[in-house]
Amino acid sequence: MTLRRVLVGVGAAVVVTCSAVSGAGAAHAVDLPFGLGNGSLGAAAVPKAQLDKSFRSLTKSMAKSLPGQVGIAITPVGGDVPISFGSLKSARAWSTLKVPVSIAAQRHVGAAALPQELKAIEFSDNPAAEDLWRVLGGGQRSVDAVTAVLREGHDLRTRVSSEVDQPRSYPGHTPWALADQAIFAAHLPCLPDTGQVLDYMGHVAPNQQWGVAQPRSRGVRAAVKGGWGPASDTNGKEVVRQLAVITTPRGQYGVSVAALPRSGSFADGTAMVTRVGKWLLRNLDKFPAGRC
Repeated sequence: MTLRRVLVGVGAAVVVTCSAVSGAGAAHAVDLPFGLGNGSLGAAAVPKAQLDKSFRSLTKSMAKSLPGQVGIAITPVGGDVPISFGSLKSARAWSTLKVPVSIAAQRHVGAAALPQELKAIEFSDNPAAEDLWRVLGGGQRSVDAVTAVLREGHDLRTRVSSEVDQPRSYPGHTPWALADQAIFAAHLPCLPDTGQVLDYMGHVAPNQQWGVAQPRSRGVRAAVKGGWGPASDTNGKEVVRQLAVITTPRGQYGVSVAALPRSGSFADGTAMVTRVGKWLLRNLDKFPAGRC
């Protein structure tokens, strides 16, 4: 069994699903205009149509040198309302699923999970992630433990794939919609027992230093986890994705970015995710931020 990386697309349309947040580590609910979700510190500074136009301009400029599909979803931390762009809307999770797997394993065995958690997150080490999966009991026990973390993070739809599926599958093959992943990322800082995984995400190795991993603005930092692998069982082309939490002086954002390059190459995929990530970083002040 392997937690190898993979992806399918996510993209366009604002998804609006507001739910109350309560309990330890919860986000502060705020009544806001335009139906923005709990945890938001304010409405977007510009109309969605203006952001759509800007994103279309970006994808048009990428089309000649980096053709393919891209998508991004952004959610204020503590919120449940992602703002999405692009044609890629869902993808296999690949190594981004190592985030909830690591949290579940740490909750199950405590500090004993940390050495493997560090390898799985900072270096995207697959054997380490497989060890964490086995720590949870394997099969349906592991599925239930990881699903519980996703649901706690307000991802109410993702179904974790595993070796118990018929036909047999793998955790990394889990279809994870960008909108759902951005919601999960937006609740990650607010959940108990996530400080260590976020710290590891803030210090990833060079093989994950792309996308939003290296913000240039003062006071802005990012915690990221990349994932990449064949887009499907019949398509050997690489899909590349990134789960991120971006922290700024204004507040925080949960982000999911994905790319499916026409070339199918990992290098083109990371270049596309980076182009989209840089677009977001340039425009962060146009999106509502949130805090736990």
